[in-house]
Amino acid sequence: MKANKINLKIILVLVFIFLLANVSALGITPGRTSMNFEAGLHKDVSFSVLNTEKKDMNIIFAVKGDLAEYIILNQASSVILSTENSKSFSYSVDLPGSFAKPGLYEGEIMVIETPKDFDEEGAFVGATVAVISQVHVYVPYPNKYVEAELNVLENNGKLTFIVPVISRGKLDIVNIKANIDIFNGAEEKIASLETNTDTLNSLERKELFVDWNPEVNPGRYKAVVTVRYDNEVATVLKEFNIGEMFLEILEINIKDFELGEIAKFDALVENKWSSNLKDVYLNILVYNSEGEIMADFKSPTYDINSLSKSEMVAYWDTAGVHEGTYEGKLILKYGEKATDKNIQMKISQYDLEVVGFTGHVLVKGKGGSLNWNFILILIVGILVVANVIWFVLIKRLLKKKR
Repeated sequence: MKANKINLKIILVLVFIFLLANVSALGITPGRTSMNFEAGLHKDVSFSVLNTEKKDMNIIFAVKGDLAEYIILNQASSVILSTENSKSFSYSVDLPGSFAKPGLYEGEIMVIETPKDFDEEGAFVGATVAVISQVHVYVPYPNKYVEAELNVLENNGKLTFIVPVISRGKLDIVNIKANIDIFNGAEEKIASLETNTDTLNSLERKELFVDWNPEVNPGRYKAVVTVRYDNEVATVLKEFNIGEMFLEILEINIKDFELGEIAKFDALVENKWSSNLKDVYLNILVYNSEGEIMADFKSPTYDINSLSKSEMVAYWDTAGVHEGTYEGKLILKYGEKATDKNIQMKISQYDLEVVGFTGHVLVKGKGGSLNWNFILILIVGILVVANVIWFVLIKRLLKKKR
């Protein structure tokens, strides 16, 4: 009765436990104990509490969940010393003669660290950290019933689809296999696969598998798994990636550049991923001679469709910037990923040269454009004068001959 009183008090303070952000000084193993239902089953289970910070601790135990009334703790509280890396405890599971319905029943053994001044009368309302070891009991279905999952493994470009299947029914299964349909980001079916065929006894676990050599673009795909067993069906859905999410800057255009004014960086970006990417932006950093960031400018965010190209624009106010060579970095940010490349910027009054970028860079400076026009006009003028002189000389020569 005393232990039950303590457990009720503990449950009242659990709301506070999960709101705390402290790193746990506790660990627990195993994290889960699973068993198949047997009427009247008695099982003793051992577990260890880990003292990860090697400190003195007071701990208390509690039970909750569907199986709480069938789990008996061997003690309500304990002390772990700083010299103990771990300490072993145990509990008992006493199952009833039957459950109301088949399926999964869960229980949780909670280990809670409490302050040293905690007392059994509940004077302290709160706790520091808690860890949980789960108890799972599977009550079999009366007929045939299969639970399935999907794991996707990639090795040197080849994908292996592994379908773990567990019989949760009382009857054996004579024939079981899985069909796997693959869909791209546009919900188009691009492949249909079939695993090996096998048998599955009651409460047995096996794996069905099939290999696939995809000839598709990198991207996110969806697998629809249909497990067929003795005229019954189970379905599993799972999304998976092929290759790496990748964006590439193809070229950067910097038009009408003049030092001291606002420079416009117009970047052409290609999405090589077979799914649309949202909230993509270009970030350019420029460092001074001390390695400090002297400029940090970004483009607006863009949505880039799958396997397509898009222009992204960023502006840099170069007021106060002097001619010279500056280290920098190009960053493409998309989702949780980023592509970055170290660059150099060679800046003069009318030119900005980007070095280290493998794509195409086009710079048209204001001063550079005027100089070229002047040079062209000068060349044309020289040619016209030369032609006139040549024409006059030839005309004089012809007169002398006559």
